[in-house]
Amino acid sequence: MTNKIFQWLKPKNSPHDFDNAFEDRLEEGIFEPSESAEELLSLLNYKIKFHTVQLLNLQEEDKDLEKSRKRIEELKLAKKQVTDLVVDARNKGQVLDIFSTIIVAPKKRT
Repeated sequence: MTNKIFQWLKPKNSPHDFDNAFEDRLEEGIFEPSESAEELLSLLNYKIKFHTVQLLNLQEEDKDLEKSRKRIEELKLAKKQVTDLVVDARNKGQVLDIFSTIIVAPKKRT
């Protein structure tokens, strides 16, 4: 079923091979704000660290750094938004419903 959905959503002349795609639910469910913060902020912190190391490697190679800098800023913004959402939910006595899916599809080199 999943591959049929990918085929339907796939734009014409897409470089992605959705016939051989992989999809999995990384996280799904209702969580207390503290649990949500731990999981989501850990992931975002890891991604920020990863891209920071990539940026340092690119600097050593004297390559274009703008894409990495932009991604780090996007992740920092996402971290702030998640933090605000978690704090707000905690203050209102709410829980958070998390849906996280990863899709991996082969793509032709361009």
